[in-house]
Formats: sequence, C-alpha cells, structure tokens
Amino acid sequence: MAVTVYWSDEAKKTYAANIAYLQNDWTANEVKKFILRSEYVVMNIEDNPKLYSVSNKNKKIRKATVNKQITLFYQYYPLKKMVVLLSFWNNYQDNKRLKY
Repeated sequence: MAVTVYWSDEAKKTYAANIAYLQNDWTANEVKKFILRSEYVVMNIEDNPKLYSVSNKNKKIRKATVNKQITLFYQYYPLKKMVVLLSFWNNYQDNKRLKY
C-alpha cells in the first residue's frame, strides 16, 4: 500500500541541520550513509506506513530509527493515504524538548 509522503517545514529543517552537522564534523562518506539510510526509511514508510512503532508520547505519531543517533517522527493519515514527516530528531538532545 503506497502512500504519498509530505515533508513538514520542521522535517526539512532538521534533515538539513543533520546533514550540515555531518558535513562540518564528519566525512563525506558519513553524509552519504545518512542520506541513503534516510531515503531507505522514507521508502519503507511510503510502502508500509505502519511498519515502525508508535511514539511513547503521542499514539498518533510513529517513529522510525534512521540510525543510532537519529529518529524520524511521522504521522500517518490512513483515510487520506498520506504520511507527513515531522522531524529528524537527534537522540542526544534533551528528551524534555521532544514534542512527539
């Protein structure tokens, strides 16, 4: 069941921020791995939006592990057959700031 995937402004911003961090502090190979892994996770969500687990804070939100450091939060709207990517959360941030 393929759904349409939309990127929220926050998802775009946090994705770009993670790439910028990797570009500044890591190698081009790490940047490439993050991009490819992110694309893979988004494709999985597109094909099976219920694949990943429900968030602990909000049962309407799901979370997908991109890598050890990053979790992608998204919301699935089954009637509209769409998914909205919400945020690429860095797991080393203070969880108190996490909305999802």
